[in-house]
Amino acid sequence: MKNKLPNFLIVGAPRSGTTSLHNYLNQHPDIFLPSYREDGMKVKEPRFFIKDIVKNRVHNGIWSWKEYQSLFEKVTSEKMIGESTALYLYYYDLAIKNIKSYLGDNIKIIIILRNPVERAFSAYNHVSRGVKENLSFEKALNIESSRLKEDPSLTPMVMYKDMGLYYKMVKAFKSSFKNVHVILYDELKNDADIVVSNVLSFLGLDLSHSINTSIIHNKTEGKWRFLFLKRLFFQSFFFRKLFRLVLPYSIRNRIRSIFFFFFKEDVQEISPETSKALKSFFKKDILFLEKLLSVNLENWK
Repeated sequence: MKNKLPNFLIVGAPRSGTTSLHNYLNQHPDIFLPSYREDGMKVKEPRFFIKDIVKNRVHNGIWSWKEYQSLFEKVTSEKMIGESTALYLYYYDLAIKNIKSYLGDNIKIIIILRNPVERAFSAYNHVSRGVKENLSFEKALNIESSRLKEDPSLTPMVMYKDMGLYYKMVKAFKSSFKNVHVILYDELKNDADIVVSNVLSFLGLDLSHSINTSIIHNKTEGKWRFLFLKRLFFQSFFFRKLFRLVLPYSIRNRIRSIFFFFFKEDVQEISPETSKALKSFFKKDILFLEKLLSVNLENWK
């Protein structure tokens, strides 16, 4: 079992293309990335190395070492074994400590960073699809600092501003591991083939295999048009209990997705005033990040 453990991780950032990269890499014959358990439950993001912080705040995850090991039981001859948990970047202190403890120092780390203003608004629209976010974006930003303390069950994803302060997170990973590869979301969006080729080179793998990068995974496609439907799927105790007793997770999730497809509406654009305020908030952090990575992030500022 010792050899059937990750030797690379995609650690974040949330809403920055980690799901797309996960699915692209999983097409390579020399890469193993778990996506679903036998019961159909998603395990693309095991979250095991930050379980002490998030297990009461997220709807699924892998909370025991034995179960974490079992995610990789089907590894055969793959050279690179990995997993993708976008929140490892945000909770870098605990994640780095546990990654080193369980997987060692030589693991390769992949990070994707998105314009923090765009990432914050994308995260808000994503969380708003469930019942954990019923505030306006501006109101959520104003009370962000106290939300997790006041509600122990609230998803960490509501830290819309704080999750975009990348400098300290990236610096911690670069200081803790020798092999860290940083990708910019715009690069993935504009030319995914080149990004995937660069990642494969970073992982030391053959570049000759064909990988389909035409599909964008896990993108935010709107919000519920009717509040009662959102509450029915996410809050109705009877409905959710009946669903769990009768249907496996994969089918429940599919039914919910179908309803959302037919009863959704487009999200509104971020207001110019809010965008300007967030750019000002992130500017100093971006300047530090530019120096750390030796890249030009002028379009973020």
